[in-house]
Amino acid sequence: MRYYGGVPRPGGTLVLFLRESMEAKSKRVLVVDDEPSITELLEVLLEREGLEVSSASNGSEALRILDRVNPDLIITDITMPDMEGVEFISKLRKKGVSSPIIAMSGNAVGMGFLKASKLFGAAETLLKPFSKHDLITAVKRLINIE
Repeated sequence: MRYYGGVPRPGGTLVLFLRESMEAKSKRVLVVDDEPSITELLEVLLEREGLEVSSASNGSEALRILDRVNPDLIITDITMPDMEGVEFISKLRKKGVSSPIIAMSGNAVGMGFLKASKLFGAAETLLKPFSKHDLITAVKRLINIE
């Protein structure tokens, strides 16, 4: 809380008015990708948009993060070790996670799975390399921000 004004009262007492910070709660995004350079790039781009970003390097790690974080959006790679993106998306939906999902891939194997990811619950797909504009447009549309 911050003081933003005061009114003198008889007897020298000063009555202070308090104002609470009215910052809007930031939207949360979970990024899941096994390539650290992609994860770091997405974190930077999304944080510049005022979003709070958590990241995981695979589906298993992401599922553990989801035990303590409730993201407004999940962005996941399709081709990852440990747990493929389609399997991760399927597990999310079976767990009752309703956050919109953006699935992304940049290799030939993953491109085929991008179409399948929509059947399992992804709201959007992005083919790597994608533009900053395409990413931000999809993110804003799916979490309803201007």
